[in-house]
Amino acid sequence: MIWQSLGFNDNPLSIDPITRDTISLYTGHRAIANTCLKVLTNPKVRLVIEGARGVGTTSFANYLRFSLQDQKIYFTPRNEIRVEAGWNLETLLAVIIANVVREIELFGSETLKKDKRFEHAKALSSRIAETYRSFGLDAFGFGVNYAKEAGIVTQPIIVPSAVLGHHLEDLASLTASSGFKNGLLLQLNNLDIGEIHDESHMKYLFNALRDYAQTNHVSWMLVGDVGLRKFIAQQVDRLDDIISFETKIEPLGQNEFIELVKKREKFYQTSSHIQLPIDRDVFLFLYRLTNGRLRYIFGLLNRLMGVLYIGDLNDRITLNIAKPALIKLARSRIERNDITPSEEQVLKQIVQSQETTASLIAKTLNKKPQYVSKVLQKLLEAKLLTVRKHGRNKYFSPMIDAIIAYCE
Repeated sequence: MIWQSLGFNDNPLSIDPITRDTISLYTGHRAIANTCLKVLTNPKVRLVIEGARGVGTTSFANYLRFSLQDQKIYFTPRNEIRVEAGWNLETLLAVIIANVVREIELFGSETLKKDKRFEHAKALSSRIAETYRSFGLDAFGFGVNYAKEAGIVTQPIIVPSAVLGHHLEDLASLTASSGFKNGLLLQLNNLDIGEIHDESHMKYLFNALRDYAQTNHVSWMLVGDVGLRKFIAQQVDRLDDIISFETKIEPLGQNEFIELVKKREKFYQTSSHIQLPIDRDVFLFLYRLTNGRLRYIFGLLNRLMGVLYIGDLNDRITLNIAKPALIKLARSRIERNDITPSEEQVLKQIVQSQETTASLIAKTLNKKPQYVSKVLQKLLEAKLLTVRKHGRNKYFSPMIDAIIAYCE
């Protein structure tokens, strides 16, 4: 969809998180945001931010970082650090240093760039990136499938973590001395235990990171799925002891959600009379269906806009048009996974239950537990379900495509 032809200078339904340039679009969570901002005015803070996927945890953390940078309290990289599965401590520290170096190079003063601490860190970062390339890997492991032996991820260790830690401390001191009161503020993202990261590996990484999380002039935000704080408390005592504050981000309320839509419309419109070609009822329908998960709402609307040609719809997408189109889209995506009628019956039962266990499904549908377990594994691999563990039990929930496909 070419948004310019509809009177917008960019996509108002973008699923990208808040950036420094779009910070004015941030909406909601004012009370907890103010609390976190006060906490972060102190030096050497370790803040945990968790929330269900798609509710805006990354945008919340970005809002905090960029607000504090505007106040010259912290220097922070433009991009959050997206921690990938299997990274060792050395890879993580190398990526952090590379991001800080890049930010200083792009947006720092000439005085910063001529400082020996910056020059040494930049040279080290370039050497690490070149060595990774010589291994046939992307710089710092982005997009790499690492070899695994006996459950341990093997990566080239080019520079010891202690040396990397010294360079991180130098860069932090450099930013603190250049007018940013508390030095560096780093945001580690994608800390989704069980979904992206294996529990045992994340336990290692957090334990290894613990001492570096106490580096002078560095504060940290750890951002992940619901359960991140509990995992740290139960599995990583050493890190748990130094957590400064934690918060859970809930979905925006309905009124706040509508406020956000209006902000986006106004921010991207090329003139004041331009409106989004989507009725408010469509937004509210998706809000209720997704429990307010913004990334899913805007992602679904982007898919819808790609399928429906606005010119044939009298320039408006109404709920009567959107609902059957969304259901058709969702069912077509499910059909690509070659789901049998019997497997579809299991999926429908999970949608109806919202969250359930394998034993309850077997009992309700009068199916053998072994068969249900096999079907659940197939549905998980097809990304039609999510699973959470609580004690010895596993609880299965439908993904958005399944919810929409059987919403009637």
